[in-house]
Amino acid sequence: EWEVRKEAIWVVSNIATGGTDKQIMSVIEAGAIEAVCSVLNVNDTKMLLVAIDAVDNILKLGVKLNKDYASFVDECDGLAMIETLQEHESDEVYQKAVLIIETYFGTEDGAEDENLAPEVNGGTFSFGVPQKNVDEAECPANGHSNAQPFTTFNFAN
Repeated sequence: EWEVRKEAIWVVSNIATGGTDKQIMSVIEAGAIEAVCSVLNVNDTKMLLVAIDAVDNILKLGVKLNKDYASFVDECDGLAMIETLQEHESDEVYQKAVLIIETYFGTEDGAEDENLAPEVNGGTFSFGVPQKNVDEAECPANGHSNAQPFTTFNFAN
């Protein structure tokens, strides 16, 4: 059974990497995304690279045609498997997994989480969560103040 699946993935990958947009859309409509994602957890580095290339090209076509193929990959647990591949022993598998995640599943509109990097202000760095007001009834830890107890930490103070 594995040999047949392997050959099928090669066929889908060959179409996804070398076919026309119409041919690629045809295999997608026939279930290619689910089929390719189903092998993203195998212990065969060559097949992983073949499958990752197919996913990359399918997602690339989705962007080109304004189709949300990334959602299909996510629904087939493909995103979770690609995230797991970031820990793969093969550097090539790791690099391709990171590229797919950053290219097709990264933060929206290139937005960066404000808490990932320190805020620089006048040569000092600040880390933490800015103060936010919350409803006292929902946050009993507030005591008498409506301010959240977490504040930005500044090393200059």
